[in-house]
Amino acid sequence: MSKKTISIALSVLLSSTMLSANSDNMAESLMKLRGEVEHLDTQINDEKDAYKSSMKSLSIQKSELEAMVSREDLKIKQINKELSDIQAKIVAASKNSQGLKPIVIEAIDNLSAMMKTSIPFKTSERVESVEKIKQQLNDSLITPQKALSQVYNAYNDEIRMTKENGIFKQTIVLNSEEKLAEIARIGTAMMFFKTPNDTVGYVVKDGNSWTYQEELNKEKQTEILSIFDAFKKQIRTGYFTLPNALILSEAK
Repeated sequence: MSKKTISIALSVLLSSTMLSANSDNMAESLMKLRGEVEHLDTQINDEKDAYKSSMKSLSIQKSELEAMVSREDLKIKQINKELSDIQAKIVAASKNSQGLKPIVIEAIDNLSAMMKTSIPFKTSERVESVEKIKQQLNDSLITPQKALSQVYNAYNDEIRMTKENGIFKQTIVLNSEEKLAEIARIGTAMMFFKTPNDTVGYVVKDGNSWTYQEELNKEKQTEILSIFDAFKKQIRTGYFTLPNALILSEAK
């Protein structure tokens, strides 16, 4: 065999070997790329599922918040209706000062009953304040006109509560024990509590009674603590993530 023939044979063999090696490398690269594509596809599907779940959760929260706003608006309308009824009765009884007395007492009784079934925020103090007006009126310590003015202000205080957010302190009953706690109240729709040892939770309505429910979920505990921190920093508006503690929707 000539040297030229041997050279050509070696060249063909070398080319064949290189093509085989390149082919193996390409196959390996393609398999690797295919694996990466499948991994990315799985990630995309997971992201889509997470997005759908998030949107569903936000949709539910939006519906609940809209319902909460409707209930708050209804409460304000009910209080305003009470005031309108009182004003109408005042006009009818305006010629006789003593004719105001039964109207004022009726207004006090209605307001007191409403306070006892509304959000458990300083309930005893709120009820005592209007019952004191009634007692003073019955004892003739104040005139019907003055009593009426005070009751009117008490109704306005109840309306103000629906729009007021803040931190307060009051005694609560948690696990059958009385505890002095900080209260984060969001209008009359949500009320969270925090004890000195950072036990947190929210109020739950069951019929006409109320209970203080401790939150055991770590993530939700952090969410509740964040609202206390924000309120203490005088942050009253913005985006907050909170546990589902809408008072009227928690009834069981």
